[in-house]
Amino acid sequence: MKEYLSKDVRNVVLLGHSGSGKSALVEAALYLTKAVDRMGKTVDGTSAMDYDPEESKRGLSVFTALGPVEWKNTKINFIDTPGYLDYEGEKVSGAAAADLAMIVVSAKDGIESGTESAVKLCKKMNLPIVFFINKIDDDNANFEKTVDELRDKFGTSAVPFAVPVMDGKKMTGSSRVLDDPSNAHYDQIAEAIASADDELMEKFFEGEAFTPEETAKGLKLALKSGDIKPILAGSAVNAQGVDQVLDFMKENCPIYADQGTVKDANGLELKTDDSEVFSALVFKTVVDAFVGKISYVKVMSGSLSLTTPLYNSKKDQNEKAGGLFVIQGKQQLPVNKLSCGDLGALTKLAVTESNDTLCTKDKKVVFKDIEYPRPMLGVAISPKTKDDEDKMSDALKKVLIEDKSLNFVRNAETGEQVLYAVGDQQIDVVVSKLKSRYKVEVALKEPKVQYRETIRGKSEVQGKYKKQNGGAGQYGDVWVRFEPNPDSEEMVFAEEVFGGAVPKNYFPSVEAGLRGCMAKGPLAGCKVVNVKATLYDGSYHPVDSKPNSFEAAARLAFKAGIPKANPILLEPIGKVTVICPEEYTGDIIGDFNKRRGMILDTGSAESGEARIEAEVPMAEMLKYATELRSMTKGRGTYVIDFDRYEPAPQNVTDKVVAATAAERKDEDDD
Repeated sequence: MKEYLSKDVRNVVLLGHSGSGKSALVEAALYLTKAVDRMGKTVDGTSAMDYDPEESKRGLSVFTALGPVEWKNTKINFIDTPGYLDYEGEKVSGAAAADLAMIVVSAKDGIESGTESAVKLCKKMNLPIVFFINKIDDDNANFEKTVDELRDKFGTSAVPFAVPVMDGKKMTGSSRVLDDPSNAHYDQIAEAIASADDELMEKFFEGEAFTPEETAKGLKLALKSGDIKPILAGSAVNAQGVDQVLDFMKENCPIYADQGTVKDANGLELKTDDSEVFSALVFKTVVDAFVGKISYVKVMSGSLSLTTPLYNSKKDQNEKAGGLFVIQGKQQLPVNKLSCGDLGALTKLAVTESNDTLCTKDKKVVFKDIEYPRPMLGVAISPKTKDDEDKMSDALKKVLIEDKSLNFVRNAETGEQVLYAVGDQQIDVVVSKLKSRYKVEVALKEPKVQYRETIRGKSEVQGKYKKQNGGAGQYGDVWVRFEPNPDSEEMVFAEEVFGGAVPKNYFPSVEAGLRGCMAKGPLAGCKVVNVKATLYDGSYHPVDSKPNSFEAAARLAFKAGIPKANPILLEPIGKVTVICPEEYTGDIIGDFNKRRGMILDTGSAESGEARIEAEVPMAEMLKYATELRSMTKGRGTYVIDFDRYEPAPQNVTDKVVAATAAERKDEDDD
């Protein structure tokens, strides 16, 4: 692939519901421009875009892929993203590198949840929108009905720029609305174009026709402002309407370099041209079994070649690349240079990951982080065999490098390793990838809830440790008072020993023995909190007493004293915020009531949708990501953050204690 100047580069992210035909659109564009000799299919593994085995296995896109298309001396970088809701992180990565979004909609299925989430993402990331109504010649396809749905849902700024030409049920071409002033949509386009400029508006009201230059100028301004959302039409699998898509992108897609300047996260201003010092955003990382790490970049300023000095400003380390490529699906096409605004990839960078900034050390640039969705669905993950245990950690590190919407936590209190994802399909991909790519088999189960224990009463007990083995023995004797201490989560240790009943040099041993026991309470083996332990009496032996004797005596005091101090189970309470369409508000509130939740507030979100805030026990939210999706047909999102601990109801305590006892029995049987 030849090198392109900044003015000849266009970056377009494809968004939309799963199955709407995004990958097929890029396939058609590659076929039309003879970059591939046939149009492939995801399900049979011949797709240029959906080439990963995980995608062939599922018959849909799982990862973001680049498909640069050369069209009339213009390079159009199509960024093909998955439509399934679990892969939101891939969509965000792709959108971060784009200057315009094309949202693909099925003429048969109309607006779906993926369409709505795509529009929300574009608004959040300030991306101009073009709709492409696909599958025009499918059975039950209806172009005009889909147009009406788009206008009803997203406003009258959604206007057809192309109308399909049909021969029966088969699409044979499409007509450009701007070429036909008699078309019903012509005036809608003209008014939207006019609204972008005062002079054009005056000309519009006077009934004068726009020149081609004025139309182009007004359209670009209206696109950028969101005053117009053009609708194109076609049948990707039959390569119909694809040439008009390419023409539209060449003529109207915003050019990154045209914005003049860009600011980094600290307000540093850079010119968006090749004369500026180099900087680039790493928007995606792939770990290839043969090549190693491949870092997808967007050149934000200056230009990039293999001789360009590379400095990772976030890691504060110099980097050296093995190669510079244009990525076209699974193909890596070597290039000598990428101009400002272009997309490509560097190989074998040592420390660089997605969301990092590459620049020169002389001018430190740090671009704003891509905001990935917070993963809310957790599963406890463990290796199936000892061999897998040694490999699982390294394999997971590589998976996490590729997907920044995953999170991996080692929970010290529950002893589990927990993988958090956006949804269950994303977890399934991780498990499959671990097995097929890294030969690691894992087991999954629902993660333990991080309960805790405390006491409501007071107890005073003796802990006496005495052991004689023929020679010097061991002797430690303590009296300890246990009582609630709401002012400190960690145990507070105090001493009130008089007359040297316990020598001071043994106090640290008593404290250590008690602190060691606080990790596992008597009810369900949970961490014990908010306790004050006071050593107030005891005795010692001048020969047999040793530090470990008093540590053992303290442990005996704990085992005797905490059960007598009215121990209770504490359950974690989370604050939840749900964003969803208004029509689901009643269902969600009713569902929270079933989960022992308390509604705190309802209102409107920035997106205009409903916002519901509630407090809910964390134990009731383990599968909420999947359940909310079902309740809202994929249109609801949520975040939950731990807020505090509260005493668990008796029925919950009984259930947790019984489950713990059963687990201990199973361990003993093993």
